[in-house]
Amino acid sequence: MKTEKIQLEEDEVVLLQVRKHWFVLCIQFFFVLALAIFPGVFLFLTQTSSSIAKALPFNGSIVTALYAGWLIIMWMVLFSIWTNYYLDVWTVTNKRLIAVDQRGFFSRVIASFRLERMQDISISVHGIIATFLDFGTLEIQTAGEEGNFKVTGIPGPADIKAVILSSSDALIPSIQKASERAL
Repeated sequence: MKTEKIQLEEDEVVLLQVRKHWFVLCIQFFFVLALAIFPGVFLFLTQTSSSIAKALPFNGSIVTALYAGWLIIMWMVLFSIWTNYYLDVWTVTNKRLIAVDQRGFFSRVIASFRLERMQDISISVHGIIATFLDFGTLEIQTAGEEGNFKVTGIPGPADIKAVILSSSDALIPSIQKASERAL
């Protein structure tokens, strides 16, 4: 995964980058593909039945053009879903968490917070499929103006929580040493 555009500090190391679980992407693709195929199946069934085809007030070439337009729209929706999936990424370093949220094609929100500002971290896994495939929601509450960081549909939320907590715990002694030196 590309991390060149993330400005890291001198001794900062990327520990983990996470995107949504593949099953979330597949479910979204399935619904769009069903929406794309359904009108074609309906048109095929109406065209094979000669009594229905004669009763319809439109010509076959108009229907084909409309269906082709519909397929182009569905292709654009699939591309939008893939772009959102690929560009939404959470990066965990040894000092902070960086959340990139792609909202549409031309809007991106990048938020980060230092791990020492983390107050609470919780995970939730709902449903039998999410339990078996091990994906869920991870929510982090921070001290300060950043508020809550929440990502849904991530793989292995317990593992990611463990990485974040271990990085946060590793920072505490260095923060205490720095505060002792300042006194």
